[in-house]
Amino acid sequence: LKFQIMMPGFDYDLAHPGRGSSHGWFFFSTYNSEEASTLMEVNASQNDKDFIAAVNWKKAEEYIAAGKGTMMDTKYAHNVYDDKTHTATSTMKNKVLMLDASELPGLVYLLPTPKSPHGCDVDPTGEYIVGNGKLSANLTVHSFTKMLDAIENEKFDGDAYGIPILKFEDVLAGVVEQAGLGPLHTEFDDKGNGYTSFFISSEVVKWKVGTWEVIDRAPAYYSIGHLMIPGGNSKKPSGKYLVAMNKITKDRYLPTGPELTQSAQLFDISGDKMELLLDFPTIGEPHYAAAIEADIVMKNSRKIFKLEENEHKYAITNESEAKVVRNGKDVHIYMSTIRSHFNPDNIEGIKVGDKVYFHVTNLEQDFDVPHGISMIGANTSELLIMPGQTETFVWEPKDVGVWPFYCTDFCSALHQEMQGYVRVSPASSSIELSWSMGED
Repeated sequence: LKFQIMMPGFDYDLAHPGRGSSHGWFFFSTYNSEEASTLMEVNASQNDKDFIAAVNWKKAEEYIAAGKGTMMDTKYAHNVYDDKTHTATSTMKNKVLMLDASELPGLVYLLPTPKSPHGCDVDPTGEYIVGNGKLSANLTVHSFTKMLDAIENEKFDGDAYGIPILKFEDVLAGVVEQAGLGPLHTEFDDKGNGYTSFFISSEVVKWKVGTWEVIDRAPAYYSIGHLMIPGGNSKKPSGKYLVAMNKITKDRYLPTGPELTQSAQLFDISGDKMELLLDFPTIGEPHYAAAIEADIVMKNSRKIFKLEENEHKYAITNESEAKVVRNGKDVHIYMSTIRSHFNPDNIEGIKVGDKVYFHVTNLEQDFDVPHGISMIGANTSELLIMPGQTETFVWEPKDVGVWPFYCTDFCSALHQEMQGYVRVSPASSSIELSWSMGED
């Protein structure tokens, strides 16, 4: 972490960065400005409004360069993944640079917004910030230009813990009146339109940015939460399709459990009216999504993964390098996987109390041929190993016996035959390590 900002004890929900003219700022929705800690459905709904916190992260960097901030005790893991070695390092940190928003002018401002906002969304130009207040029938849109003017002319309405509260009417761009009930999230197309999900009235509402008029409505089945337009939270949305991700299933699908399948809907938004193209089930509780156009992905996708580019410490580049090495109670298995076998697939000399490291290299190079491995008794349920990669898991055998391992990702017509065995002997055994594949 480069820094953290000390903020009031509100609840902070979703955030989006500024873009265009508002680049350098970040906007967070906050709720529970009452700072309630019990029966929050009542006690966190007492104030007329909550806030959008506008954070000037460029100003934060200026303060850091000037030596501001205080190092505070903390404890967190700094995790870094290396694409070349396919491994992650985790470093425990015990200090973080803390900036106090109440002591550093210009760092944070609070924009009053309708009660209990969930989403906090920024239009493609960066001028408009939408506060989706769940307890409001109107949709409030703030102006970045007006916000800067209010800051410059100190149009404040008090403060919260030393952080200036801007006057609501002085940062208001407009209101989409009587748009629906329970607004949650807003995304945008490339024609100057906003699309907002309304949970209670269960609909997607299309409205015009700038005039704030409702253009179209489409029902959602049921109680839509998030919605997604490819590029809809960027400077260049595609504006062709919208996906509604609904929270409540009711009568849409068979009542299998313990949780019902959620529903989603695909709309064509290229015309004046939204047109439903597909109604389909999805898993879990669909909670936010982002997409970009397929041709952007395709032209930047790798199709071949070269084995010589694998820099994992325990990688092997061909089956002849497969081996098993003992170092005290630590045993390292250098294993390969390729359609449709492991090498080695029979291992002896492992003992109860050993710590066994499986270093498994997928020798496939075609981007669409991953392999999996699962070992009964291992703490990891399985590993998915992508082409040209090496992954490691640890197994600590506790009982004598013959223990199977197998491929967990369907890879060929002989996928079921892709398995092997480890014989575990008593801790006092003198059996030497040996390994083989297809040999007596």
